[in-house]
Amino acid sequence: MKTNRNPYGIDLRKKVIKFLESGNSQRSASKVFDISKTTVNNWYRRYKKEGNCAPKKRPGAKPKIDNTQFVEYITKNPNATTFEIGKAFGMTYGGAHYWLKKLGFSYKKKTLPTWRQIKKSEKYISKK
Repeated sequence: MKTNRNPYGIDLRKKVIKFLESGNSQRSASKVFDISKTTVNNWYRRYKKEGNCAPKKRPGAKPKIDNTQFVEYITKNPNATTFEIGKAFGMTYGGAHYWLKKLGFSYKKKTLPTWRQIKKSEKYISKK
C-alpha cells in the first residue's frame, strides 16, 4: 500500500494550533483531528519557536519547468550535453537527464561501435 507523502494543509495546522491555544491537550487534538500526537506536538513546538506551523520545504522536490521551453531548447540545441541543458534551466545534469527521459527524448551521445552498425546479413561473409 502506498502512503501519501504530501504535507498536511495549512488550514488544518491552523485549526489544530487554535484548538491547542484554547486550552485543549495535544492528545485530545490528535483524537479530534485524527492525526498523530507526535505530529501535533511537532506543529505546536514549531509554532511556539518560529511563530508559524507551515510545512517545511521538501529538499527532494523536483523543479517545475516549462515543457514547451525545454523542448524548444532541445530542438534548437540538439548537440547540447546534459550539463549544458541543466545549466540553461538552473538544475543539475541529473535533473536535465530526468526531464529528457520524461519528455520522451532518447539521449545517447556515444556512437555505436562499427561492428554493431553493420547489418547482420553483411556481418558473416562466406569464404569461397
